[in-house]
Amino acid sequence: MNLNYGLIVIVMLFVILMSIQFTLNKIYVILKEIKEIINLRKIKD
Repeated sequence: MNLNYGLIVIVMLFVILMSIQFTLNKIYVILKEIKEIINLRKIKD
C-alpha cells in the first residue's frame, strides 16, 4: 500500500481544528447563558 502521509497529516490537523472550534463554541454558549443568568439575578435583587 502506498500511503500519502502528507494528506493524512492534513486531514488529522483539519479534524483536530474542527474539534477545537466545536469545543470553543460550546464554551462560548455556556458562558453566554451564565451571563444571562447573572444579569437576571442582578435585576431581581
